[in-house]
Amino acid sequence: MKKHLVAAMLIAAASLTACSNGQKNSPATVDRSAFIERAGRLDVSLLRLSEADFSAYKTPEALAADRPIVLAGVIDGWQQGPATETYTNGPLGYRVILRIRITEPLKGVKGTRSLAPGVAYIALDQGAVTQNDSEPADEWIPEKSVADFEKAMPTGTRILAYPREMPQDALAGATRITGDRLPRGARLMTVPPQGLVLEDPTLAKQRAANQTALVGGREPLATGGAGWYEAKTMDELIGRLKAHGYSE
Repeated sequence: MKKHLVAAMLIAAASLTACSNGQKNSPATVDRSAFIERAGRLDVSLLRLSEADFSAYKTPEALAADRPIVLAGVIDGWQQGPATETYTNGPLGYRVILRIRITEPLKGVKGTRSLAPGVAYIALDQGAVTQNDSEPADEWIPEKSVADFEKAMPTGTRILAYPREMPQDALAGATRITGDRLPRGARLMTVPPQGLVLEDPTLAKQRAANQTALVGGREPLATGGAGWYEAKTMDELIGRLKAHGYSE
């Protein structure tokens, strides 16, 4: 089951006591601000269009151990993905594609032929469509455009991902719109709920020493608990994974 651990983590921290000195112990002070998702430049709400039911990984390296590919880089742009039938005469299910220019291959990148050119193509849910009763349901278009995703999480944003290649038959329903063509040899990929972490440039400039510049993509960092807050920047997160043996 999905585990939101921040409340439990704070309660546990509040119960810590000072070393025994013959006096009555008092609760330790907890800086709750370190675990609050603060507003910055990025708008990751576009990635959180549905709620997943899953068992959360408590650390970045625990998730890395369970994934075939781990990579870091920068957002290279967004493009239109495929749209598939949801049901007969119903609206289509649209995907948007996140392109990541790989700068740090951490696990499984060099052995994945589709990543040889250095770009990963991540398929993500594009969200609801806009109902227009003057048109057939399968012609309704997404409420959020590719341009909206680019505005929310612009090209050049630092990002870390835990993808895997999408099986050829993974898309449910018949493909009605193929979307923008991928380069020859490229494959669409998917990420798990905790599989995207971004560095917010505004938070990176303004953060206090105990605050993180990192933001969870599909899920808040809080979903995994304190282990996801130990790295405060993308460089620290990459360094942490390398320290656990994830480097190519």
